[in-house]
Amino acid sequence: MGIDCSGGFMKRASGAVAQGVLSSRWFHLVVLALGSAFVLVGAFHGYIWFDESYSVAIANHSFSEIWRIGSGDVHPVLFYWALHALNLVFGQNILAYRLFTVLGSVALASLGYTHVRRDFGWKPGVLFTAFVLFIPYTAIMATEIRMYSWATFSVMLCALTAWRIACALREPAREGSVACVQKRAQGKRLLAGAPLSWWVVFALSSLVSAYLHYFGAMSAFMVNLLLLVFCINRAARRRGAAALGVLVMSAAIQVALYVPWLLVLVRQMGVVSNTYWANMVFPVTYIEFATYPVRTSFVHFALEGSYGAVPQVVGRVLLAATLVWLCAWAIWSLVRLVKPHVLAGERAEGGSRAATGKAAGDEDFRGRAAVGSADEVSSCSANAPDEGGELPANFAPEPESPRAQRDSLSRRFALWASRDSVVPVLCALAIYLGVFAISFSASILMDSLIVYYRYLGVAIGPLLFAAVMLLSRIRSRVLVGAACAILLSVSVLNMTLLVGDFYSSDNQEALDEVRQTVDRVTQENDGKAPLVVSSDIGYISLTTLAYPDVPQTYMDWQKGNWNLAYEAYSPTLTCKNSWEEIFDGYHGPIVVLGQTQNGVMSRDVEDLSKRDGFELRESGTRYRPYERAWFTVAVIDKD
Repeated sequence: MGIDCSGGFMKRASGAVAQGVLSSRWFHLVVLALGSAFVLVGAFHGYIWFDESYSVAIANHSFSEIWRIGSGDVHPVLFYWALHALNLVFGQNILAYRLFTVLGSVALASLGYTHVRRDFGWKPGVLFTAFVLFIPYTAIMATEIRMYSWATFSVMLCALTAWRIACALREPAREGSVACVQKRAQGKRLLAGAPLSWWVVFALSSLVSAYLHYFGAMSAFMVNLLLLVFCINRAARRRGAAALGVLVMSAAIQVALYVPWLLVLVRQMGVVSNTYWANMVFPVTYIEFATYPVRTSFVHFALEGSYGAVPQVVGRVLLAATLVWLCAWAIWSLVRLVKPHVLAGERAEGGSRAATGKAAGDEDFRGRAAVGSADEVSSCSANAPDEGGELPANFAPEPESPRAQRDSLSRRFALWASRDSVVPVLCALAIYLGVFAISFSASILMDSLIVYYRYLGVAIGPLLFAAVMLLSRIRSRVLVGAACAILLSVSVLNMTLLVGDFYSSDNQEALDEVRQTVDRVTQENDGKAPLVVSSDIGYISLTTLAYPDVPQTYMDWQKGNWNLAYEAYSPTLTCKNSWEEIFDGYHGPIVVLGQTQNGVMSRDVEDLSKRDGFELRESGTRYRPYERAWFTVAVIDKD
């Protein structure tokens, strides 16, 4: 009696073809190209908000002035220098600045092709590129004229290069990620056992991270610390101390080159202490920390119904799908964990695989290419000492004492944690969590919260790397495909709402109202321009850039030395420390600018209109989708 196996054969053949396509280089490049185009959708508009306005404004100053003015801000100045270089070529060009920031995210995604793929296999490489470009968080940060996109790139480059250095310094390996890295190190000029070029890239990316953002400095510190621990352990085991000396020298040079800004940092800490705007709100802040890569403000407001019924329904469906996926993944993992051969016969199965000539790593890396391939690497777990020789079929382990069981669990955990497929994931998580721990501790010491999810996002590269490494270990195509489909769907929802807000003409109308009001009041006042004032830097910073011919005054109510930072908007904007200083000796019309989140009268208009000698003539409010805020323009007459 014959058995028809054509169905199974066709299924296996189609699966092999699909894997061949997914693992190809051209498919990875297509993902990179499509992801880059997807991010660029939100880049072609000319609207900015306060943080972006600061980048644009300070870029108009010289390199030396940027250093001086930037010392009053809360960020390093390397990104502003880069914008000034663009300014010298293109002038004050919003599009050029925005495309430059997008390039930083594309560079981060490219590391999935140039580094992750080559060192860890095609699947983590493709997933890393896709996750970087298609998570909703990237759609916002990549197009925002700030330093975050380039900081995430430099941090991830630093981390991946440190991993390569560590692999090059390890004992020669026969297979796996370590072996692939060691093979690429051959033929290069070495310094203390690792390629000189890798040491240089590591040091430069570390220093650049520190000069781009303070959370970049924390991330670089964590990477240097992990590599230092590795080198110390290597030296203690008498496997060479030269690498430790090179690392210490590299760190010393980095610190020496960062000392000029460290002096500025001390002054900035004095400004931030007890005066910084960020605050911890339970449980909102903790939810932001846990969900910000996916749950952007657009997704959040969609779930609340702010964008209407359809986005709310779509958002809730995707939320439900995410919860279902998490449950399915938990069940799948539990089923694999409690299989009989896992509980009682894992060692016996390991011996059986060894006896039949199959590597233990075949279960985790099926279809992997030979060692040295740029597309795939195989698992090193086949050589793990706990997967020993052949055991009898009727073997049953003797009961162990509680202490012996604890020791056994400790040994198994140590063996698991030392696997080449696990170590990079643990290191990546250590970098991300270490940055959070450092910043949270600094917040306590400074009595001012500096932990903010946008800042923590500087270390998102290692977090995404850990996520894709874990996802690539899932052997269920349904689960992996569902995860990618859900992520893409959420990203499309986020981008749809983003485009609607970013390209809305209402963004410009909120600024045009200021120009029209100033011109009209000037004409009514016999050609004498009114005072234009505000205590809201978020609004007046935009009008300062939009209308540099209109002198404006900011009432700086904040403690600290923010006046120096806001010299970025000079000469159009002048900072004063009180309303009395602004209005002393003045009589005539005043254009007051304000901003609220709910459309009510702004604080400045309400406060000033209640003062003796001040009379509110008119007030108008317009909604600006780019900030999701209401901007008020009022005219007040002062006797």
